[in-house]
Amino acid sequence: MIFKLLGLCGLVSCLLVVYFYETTSGAQGVMRILHWPAMVLTGLGPFALIFVACDVHSIFRAFGLILGRTPRARQKKFEREAVMLQKLARTFYSDGPQVFEQVKVKGLSDFLARMIERLAVRMPISDIRDILEHERDRRQVRLVQAMQVCQQGAKYTPSVGMLGTIMGMTQLLSSLEDPSHLGSHMSLALLTTFYGLFFSLILWNPFQAKIERILDAEMDGYNMAVRWLELMELKKPANYFGDSMEMPKAKRPPAEKVAA
Repeated sequence: MIFKLLGLCGLVSCLLVVYFYETTSGAQGVMRILHWPAMVLTGLGPFALIFVACDVHSIFRAFGLILGRTPRARQKKFEREAVMLQKLARTFYSDGPQVFEQVKVKGLSDFLARMIERLAVRMPISDIRDILEHERDRRQVRLVQAMQVCQQGAKYTPSVGMLGTIMGMTQLLSSLEDPSHLGSHMSLALLTTFYGLFFSLILWNPFQAKIERILDAEMDGYNMAVRWLELMELKKPANYFGDSMEMPKAKRPPAEKVAA
């Protein structure tokens, strides 16, 4: 509730900045084009609305993913771990389950480290696979929720820009008798729409695309581990741990279905 109130206060503050700037500023030329209150409104206003509409944990998770490792770096790490699992399976067939006790889990992905630790204590492979699939589903839901934060930002930014457009048109209509102010009010109406579309295209859409790629990479990593456990459970020969470890791209359900 506190974050929602802060978000509302932030949006109102942005609107007040635009209003007072328009009623007191005499900026012209380039300074009028670089309309900093319009930038503040369309840049910070969507953040305020996101805190009102979205879960706080999903918001911080989304920005953690945006500022974190790239999807390509994650994919490369999973590829290296797939090679490690192939070698580990061959060693398991030759030396037995005690090989898992010697694996250094430091540096591995969290879910793989937990999987190796469970194998080291002789937990049944079927149980480990069920746990891993449950972890994968939970991770998928959290990533989709983080992606929805960016989707909301992409929707809110042009809408917030329209608020500035309405303010500009309202002031324009109220000053028809004074033509000297028509240009400034018209610039506010146009620039807030412009910056709303601008920030949506160069900020929120790339953020959403990055989380989508992270989701695909992580689902591939989980599916690779699940497939590895399935082969281990079926006691397939070591030469099966080759092309069969190459998993297709994860199929993601629609965001609305996962959120439900």
